Amino acid sequence: MDSSPHGENSTIALVSITQPTDDSQSTWINISSSLSAPTWTYDVFLNFRGEDTRRSLVEHLYQALSSKGVYTYKDDQILEKGKSISPELLQAIEESLIAIIIFSKDYASSTWCLEELVKIMECHDTNGQIVFPIFYDVDPSDVRKQRNSFADAFVKHERDQSPEKVQKWRNALILASGLSGYHSCTFRDDHKFTEKIVEDVNRELHRFEIPAGEHNLVGVGSRMDEVVSLLELRHNDRVRIVGIHGKPGIGKTTVARALFDKLSDKYEAACFLNNVGKISEKHGVEYLQEILLSEMLKLRNVKIRSTNEGLNMMSRRFRHMRVVIVLDDVDHENQLEALAGNRNWFGGGSRVIITTRDGELLSKCGVDGKYKAYGLSYNEAKQLFSLYVFGSRTLGVFTKQLVGPICCVCRLLRLLKPWLL
Repeated sequence: MDSSPHGENSTIALVSITQPTDDSQSTWINISSSLSAPTWTYDVFLNFRGEDTRRSLVEHLYQALSSKGVYTYKDDQILEKGKSISPELLQAIEESLIAIIIFSKDYASSTWCLEELVKIMECHDTNGQIVFPIFYDVDPSDVRKQRNSFADAFVKHERDQSPEKVQKWRNALILASGLSGYHSCTFRDDHKFTEKIVEDVNRELHRFEIPAGEHNLVGVGSRMDEVVSLLELRHNDRVRIVGIHGKPGIGKTTVARALFDKLSDKYEAACFLNNVGKISEKHGVEYLQEILLSEMLKLRNVKIRSTNEGLNMMSRRFRHMRVVIVLDDVDHENQLEALAGNRNWFGGGSRVIITTRDGELLSKCGVDGKYKAYGLSYNEAKQLFSLYVFGSRTLGVFTKQLVGPICCVCRLLRLLKPWLL
């Protein structure tokens, strides 16, 4: 079915005010317009006692976060006895959006961990730093009340450290253990434990990420809603393939990119293949299969000797994965057959979005839904022009009198273009 929310006479293309590229993102995410671009250096700071967890949970967690593009600070230094925590380490804590504290059996025996903890709780209190406490094979009440191994550690601290410092450490442990966190005993294994933590970290990061160029786009949100309705995201048991078609430069890729950026972290694997038609013509569909497999499986140097080899590899490797794929600017049926030719290749809940100029191509390939991309409405065009020229979507009386006639002239010139050339 075709979804077409705008009239046929709407001919002004959907563009970004800075560059008319199709790589920009949209205003899908509901974030306050007053929020500035991210000011932190690290997404996550890991606070842990190395001897307890470095080679088990910490390494798994670090790798899982890194594979999702989460910039994580993990200090691998071994602090010499008596040496104080470095200013660089304290700065890293200050410049992290999220701190993950991994409480383990001998955590409290490390003065370095406790010093980091004090700094983290200071940042939580003063800067609103997000803190995720993890209780790894320890009872949260032991941390809060400093019992068992924590009590043993503080016997030594009371002897070797000043009362003021020890009290700071105790207070930080009480505060941190009182926050909502994760207990390892509630998960079957470290893999499931890590998976849940990474999922929640991604969710928190998403709240703070303002898409590049979000304020420079007009009319994307409503078009995204149309495509989302075709994707039927609530149905996780089936694979759906939908297409976006329309004239060159009308905004197909802009909408697809915005959707991909919104959805990608909710799937096991994701890939946005740009300029499928041009790349296929230059390098062949096997090259595109190599890119798709590399991106989805996080592999390097994937080599495909034939299209059939690529088809077999994809059908084997993707069939149990819930994925989202965008195939951008497809211009031939063989490209779709080589990259998303069979729904059985993908796990239940997967979604494939295709952009193309050719609506008939989508029909031939049996997509589940089609959205015809239209240009901006007259009011949207006025907003875009105003944003570009005057830096605001809302105008004064004088500028309102200018914008209307200018947009009318632009539309007229576009309509007359075939006869003027």
